[in-house]
Amino acid sequence: MKKRLVATTSVAFITLALGYLLAVSLLIGFLTSKYLSGNSTGERGKISSIRIPFKRWRIHLHHWVYSLALIAIFAATGFHLITPVMTYGFLFGVTIQGVYCYEDWHRIVVDRHPVAFEQTDEVYLEDDRVASIPSPPLPDL
Repeated sequence: MKKRLVATTSVAFITLALGYLLAVSLLIGFLTSKYLSGNSTGERGKISSIRIPFKRWRIHLHHWVYSLALIAIFAATGFHLITPVMTYGFLFGVTIQGVYCYEDWHRIVVDRHPVAFEQTDEVYLEDDRVASIPSPPLPDL
């Protein structure tokens, strides 16, 4: 929670320092993206996500990924809608919403066919170490 507060406050101060037009366009981009996308991770929004099957993988192009790509393309070509500040503010608002509101924002390439784990006597601990569980003793006959 503290990270979100720091991130929100930082973005607010930076955009206000750079200008109200950037702050307004960033807010419009954030709210538009929030309205068109799913309410939670995995939920389908008004516009469906782009998912590309590739061999055994699925590439999920989150809206923040192509928003960043558009920012890079527009910056390289000098293209903008209305003004550069409004274009970049809107697209950056979409990017912030995609990263800020979803837990799976970093999962871009995922396995299309996850394999079930075999049952073993091992347990995976929180820090990725493997611990063995001793087998229960056999009863005396």
